[in-house]
Amino acid sequence: MASSSLVTGMFEKVGAREIYDFTLGNPEIEPPAEFTEELNRIVNSPFSGMHRYSSLAGYSETRKAIAKTLSKEHGASFNEQHVIMTAGCAGALNVALKALLDPGDEVIILAPSYMEYPYYIDNHGGVCRVAETNLDFTINIDNIASNMNPSTKAIILNSPNNPTGEIYSERTLKLVAELLYEKSYEYGKDIFLIFDEAYRDIVYDGIKLPDIFRIYSNTIITAAYSKPLSIPGERIGYAAVNPGMKDSSDIMEAMTFANRILGFINAPVLMQRVIANLQDVRVDIAEYQERRDFFCDALDDMGYSFIRPKGTYYIFPESPAGDLEFVRELSREGILVFPGTLFGRGGYFRIAFCVKWETIKRSLDGFGKVRNFLERKDV
Repeated sequence: MASSSLVTGMFEKVGAREIYDFTLGNPEIEPPAEFTEELNRIVNSPFSGMHRYSSLAGYSETRKAIAKTLSKEHGASFNEQHVIMTAGCAGALNVALKALLDPGDEVIILAPSYMEYPYYIDNHGGVCRVAETNLDFTINIDNIASNMNPSTKAIILNSPNNPTGEIYSERTLKLVAELLYEKSYEYGKDIFLIFDEAYRDIVYDGIKLPDIFRIYSNTIITAAYSKPLSIPGERIGYAAVNPGMKDSSDIMEAMTFANRILGFINAPVLMQRVIANLQDVRVDIAEYQERRDFFCDALDDMGYSFIRPKGTYYIFPESPAGDLEFVRELSREGILVFPGTLFGRGGYFRIAFCVKWETIKRSLDGFGKVRNFLERKDV
């Protein structure tokens, strides 16, 4: 609540007539036509039991469709018993953590990271340990290793990463896997990798994502249709376990039970039916890439320092001043962004560029004005 109040307080004195809101990853791009067509087809063909509970793990036909897609993508034998439908990626993360953690178990996250991870871990009695990434946001293996001990139960990796847009390389992920195998043997226990793939389909420049299931056996992925279909408010996602995981059936049973006792009961049933036939449908990523390139070029011309994101729809530049001070100055121009402090890396700020073109273009004057003001102030 203190963190939430911090953000609210920063935006209370916005005096601009126009507001340019870059805070949330709430895409303005509409879902693909195929989504609307499938939704209309189902809604306009009602049948008995259409809106009743599904099983706790989700409809069999939906899980089979996802398992078929995963098998094709990863070259492994997935079936419906390896997939559970959830209330978005956040729901998937929470049921996975509930299934894995005993009180006092430790979970490693990387900084910067998605701001909700520490709260999710705390929800289930876990202890959050933070390993800093390198200055270019790549993984620092030594920092992960120094945070491991016999209480370590899991590590959460998010790639493509929110807030940085970084995509972890196959070589780096293999080094992480070697470390986890080594420590699992040393501590005489399984250490799990929770791989958050919320942005797996928002990838630029032809980059191919490494196959995490081939890299580490004790992997659970969490994913959602919020980003690929531009339907974040529908809260539909899933978790999938590696078929090669030892005791995978026990993990799946625990996650299924967690779906119930955490109050989700089951993933939204209408959306389960809709996405079953849309496994190969995606929003036009080129629209996001155009926004990324335009915004990055403009910020670069103004003298901002940042690493061009490889994926997601976020830019994470360095703040010309302290991130809280800088965010307040931007808000006076009607520009709302999140400070890097919320993501565990002070001195930066996050821009969500999944907004209307006019919002981006009309905000540029304010970004330039605030940077120039702070430069003159420093002089």
